[in-house]
Amino acid sequence: MTESEIQFLKENIDNSVEIETSNGERLIAKVLFVTCDEEYDEHELTYQVVSSSLLESYSNLENAGGYVLDFDKIMSVRPLS
Repeated sequence: MTESEIQFLKENIDNSVEIETSNGERLIAKVLFVTCDEEYDEHELTYQVVSSSLLESYSNLENAGGYVLDFDKIMSVRPLS
């Protein structure tokens, strides 16, 4: 992910964005948290699923805490079109 994509995610907390992952998933995700902690080498997005091309991979869409996705698995981030 680029610095501009990370900044875009930070600016869109509580909003939905479109994400493409390294496994080919295309999803619309509501951004909950963006973690960029160099000290602990944590770079991840916590999100809620709005929709996904791999919806069957989410066993429980009522996951109140959200799902976590490492930055290295995110291929692109875009505003909703």
